[in-house]
Amino acid sequence: QTGNAFADFLFGAVNNGDVQVQNAMVSTRAWSYALFVQDDLKLSPKITLNLGVRWQYDQSFRELHNGLAFFNPYTALWEQFGVNAPDASFDPSPTQFAPRLGFAWNPAPSLVVRSGFAIMYPSAVGHGRAGDGQPGPNLLARTNIAAGTNWSSLPRITNPDPAAITAPIPVDGRVSFSSWAPRQQTPPLFQLWNLTLERQLDATTVAQLAYVGSRGRHLPINYAYNICQQTPETTARFGWSATTSPFCPSAAAKVLAAGGSLSDLVVTPGYWGLSSSDYHSVQAKFERRFTRGLSILANFTWSRLRDDSSSDWGGFWSLDVLGQDFYNRGAERSVSAGDIPRRLTIVPIVELPFGPDRRWLNEGLAGRVLADWRVSAIYTLASGSPFGITDNSYGYCSPAHTLSNRPMMIGNPLPSGFDQTIAHWFDTSAFDFSGTCPAAGLAAPTGPSDPNKAFGNAPRYFSNVRNPGLNNLDVSVQRDLKLAVGSQTRLQLRADFYNFLNRAQFAEPISDPSNPAFGRITRTALSSRTLQLGVHLYF
Repeated sequence: QTGNAFADFLFGAVNNGDVQVQNAMVSTRAWSYALFVQDDLKLSPKITLNLGVRWQYDQSFRELHNGLAFFNPYTALWEQFGVNAPDASFDPSPTQFAPRLGFAWNPAPSLVVRSGFAIMYPSAVGHGRAGDGQPGPNLLARTNIAAGTNWSSLPRITNPDPAAITAPIPVDGRVSFSSWAPRQQTPPLFQLWNLTLERQLDATTVAQLAYVGSRGRHLPINYAYNICQQTPETTARFGWSATTSPFCPSAAAKVLAAGGSLSDLVVTPGYWGLSSSDYHSVQAKFERRFTRGLSILANFTWSRLRDDSSSDWGGFWSLDVLGQDFYNRGAERSVSAGDIPRRLTIVPIVELPFGPDRRWLNEGLAGRVLADWRVSAIYTLASGSPFGITDNSYGYCSPAHTLSNRPMMIGNPLPSGFDQTIAHWFDTSAFDFSGTCPAAGLAAPTGPSDPNKAFGNAPRYFSNVRNPGLNNLDVSVQRDLKLAVGSQTRLQLRADFYNFLNRAQFAEPISDPSNPAFGRITRTALSSRTLQLGVHLYF
């Protein structure tokens, strides 16, 4: 033992820290405008047409005091926004017209057919790409400190600032750059459509069947800066030839070397709007509105979602990894990380038939105790999300450590008759992790079938190998007690049971091939049965 952290704290000695120096406060602003025109046309007593169009205009972020800068590749200088230069990083698109078309047809008294089509432009305001001005190169400097053997020379809590702090570089200074995007960019868009049949079975019951689809184009994606991936090694497998520049001699050169210019980079196909998605589904719904103490809502979805990069937080911006070959987006096309082929949800609500004005126990103590209790539940049965494998234990497909390697497939990871258990979720012998990355410095390929210096042919996500699905039941029991202090005042007693059946819901298997537990499931996704008691006062 070389020391005690609490003793260092008492002395005021720090282990590490950083100091930021910022020349000015950044005040950014962006406006998003939208106009919408819509009208309903009654073509006949049974047919209604809905027409509309939306126009959307999203500004790029502007700094109120021209305190941001951008890199101008034509002058190789950082230029200040609004000072002999544009006041924003990219030009807004004035052509974001989004039509809406829908109709409803009532061919029979209890049957309705509906359909619709729409185009939607997700707003860039509020996302990072809405303003690509970079305050870092000209407004912000950071100095890191770390403890060494002579800790007494380090700053203390009472005097934390290091003696020397690197000053921010001037706005008009010539600096190295990390990225550049063209001013004219194609905005991301979604096309959405549906066809729905709805039938009323009785006064309180409705059944619905629908086809729902969508496609996303020009979706934003994380991308690699200055990556030197397209070299003779990476193109040899296709029979191509490539000439490297002195600034990017090989895949081992990592990123653009010092002194390089924008023209030395391999051309990036479209910069940020590279991703796309397609969704198709059949959706069924059954609803019985609350009557006679019972209501039921049931939904079933059978769907397929494919893309080449997936969002991690439910929005349209992809936070997924870049894949292994940034210049071949088609190789990244697979089922999406969010693809759930089948999902069934049933939500019943039952009001117990006990107490005054109910079917049983209208009088007496038992009736008063059991009166006004309501039981509800949410049952979910769903397929598992797709599973994918990467291996960066021996290096990356780009030594800049921005892309991920995938293995070569030498078998079926889930063959017919395979005994799938949590100890052996898939066939781990179906993958070859040797010789699947051009950047790993492997021997030159001997022929078209030689896997050396070839990207792995495993998909980004497997459609047949999936994480364990969900089979869960949550139950809630509640009672409302009316209080005499007001007509709207009530006290609610409730008990919520999560994972009511106490079923083990397993998480994804280990995907790291260097882990001895590769292919095993070692943890659960949900906790065991949990009871939550609550008292709510409404007034």
